[in-house]
Amino acid sequence: MKYGISFELNEGMMNYPAYVFGILNKNGQPSPNDRKLRDTILAIIEEFFRANGGVLLYICATGDGMQKYRFHLFLRWFNTYEHRDLYEIRTLEDVMDDNTPNYGAIIVEKTHPDLELILARFDDLAAFLKKPIE
Repeated sequence: MKYGISFELNEGMMNYPAYVFGILNKNGQPSPNDRKLRDTILAIIEEFFRANGGVLLYICATGDGMQKYRFHLFLRWFNTYEHRDLYEIRTLEDVMDDNTPNYGAIIVEKTHPDLELILARFDDLAAFLKKPIE
């Protein structure tokens, strides 16, 4: 299996600089619940925070209808992380966009100087996205 990892700076989504974290399955084949893959992803996230100390957004791709499963797998992986208690994580589940459910999360170190502001902005974004489209 081959995977691609990306970090894309997005300053507009929450009016605060945040990196959108992406995992791309380059083979397009179903991925197993692989412990090595989990450990690699968690090591990459840990290195991201060590190097950047920033804000990480995880948004699941919706193209194949598997976003719910990817989201729950990611959360299961993150919840097994030995340093999980150093981070605040909030989730966004089942937000509808043109009848397509969306899933995502924000991860921030609990020691981040703007933690409360960041979480408030994420909560505002979540509330906005949950409003019906008129």
